[in-house]
Amino acid sequence: MKVLILGGGVIGVTTAWYLAEAGCEVTVIDRQDETALETSFGNCG
Repeated sequence: MKVLILGGGVIGVTTAWYLAEAGCEVTVIDRQDETALETSFGNCG
């Protein structure tokens, strides 16, 4: 199975890892050049 994950934060990367371990072909797309650069952005306040 091929899976596309949008977002390279904690949840996206963790989900990608578990799916890859389960045998899926995983692609992660993030708007930043590196992962986890805006990990807490939506949780502040």
